[in-house]
Amino acid sequence: MNITGCGNFPGDETGGVRLVQDARDITKLYDSLADAYEQWFDDFPLILEAETEAMRKVTPPFQRGLEVGVGTGRFAVALGVPQGVEPSVKMAAYARGRGIDVIEGVAEALPFDNQVFDAVFMVTLDCYLSDMKPALLEAYRVLEKGGHLLIGHIDIDAPLGAVYERDKENNAFYRDATFRGTAAVLRELEETGFHVQKICQTIESLDNVVQEVKEGFGSGVFVAIRAEKAGLTGRRR
Repeated sequence: MNITGCGNFPGDETGGVRLVQDARDITKLYDSLADAYEQWFDDFPLILEAETEAMRKVTPPFQRGLEVGVGTGRFAVALGVPQGVEPSVKMAAYARGRGIDVIEGVAEALPFDNQVFDAVFMVTLDCYLSDMKPALLEAYRVLEKGGHLLIGHIDIDAPLGAVYERDKENNAFYRDATFRGTAAVLRELEETGFHVQKICQTIESLDNVVQEVKEGFGSGVFVAIRAEKAGLTGRRR
């Protein structure tokens, strides 16, 4: 299964403490909201369908896939990802019930050897990371050369981003979220050594209606990104 204790929180001691606290806060949040999270997808199946289709459009064929922050496993099952990492016990229980092999862990310290996956997925994970870089470095580490990172994220710069920002304080899921624009995510990817290959977008209405998936970003609040592990001159691999 390629599980090791090699994943360590990167950065200085103070940064490591902050990342550990972030992970604990997210775990506590989703342990308390797992049932509500599941119910939301039951209530808005067409939004889930559109987001899943956007992820499919950027996902290449793969053999050894991992979803980081697998949650209740809905995206993993739909995308054929057999394994996930999840810190929330209650969320992981749902995912295991869907047949996903879930390992307790966090994005900033993945419990795997180097270069063991050809695809790593992160779907609506980045908004729970105050700093994306440690998680991106870990994804880079566990991906084989030429492997792909598949990201699905909330684009705060899209028109509906204003709704997310406006309602943030009253939303239990997003109250402490760090929303980013797609341009900022793309910069983070390039700086970490990934080469962005394809981008799709969807969700221009928060109503439970059929929604178009199209290339690019700027109009849909859900953006799917495929980035290849390329390399960055001078960085430690």
